[in-house]
Amino acid sequence: MRKRIYFTVDEDLLEKFTHVAKSMGLSRSEAIRRAMEIFITIHSSDNETFTKRVRGMYKSRFSLSELEEIYMRSKLD
Repeated sequence: MRKRIYFTVDEDLLEKFTHVAKSMGLSRSEAIRRAMEIFITIHSSDNETFTKRVRGMYKSRFSLSELEEIYMRSKLD
């Protein structure tokens, strides 16, 4: 079941977030869901190491070279 939420965010932060999400082929909603998952993983109180918790959590549809290109383009903006 999905739940709709509303929140206020600084306009500059939202513009940057939207730009990065689009460059990754994600909607803002999907990017926010992924960010929430990462936040929970990082701040979870279980005994697993951070690396173990994060491993395999994010599966990119891009190759390494494509990710490097996205990163370099973002640095030019």
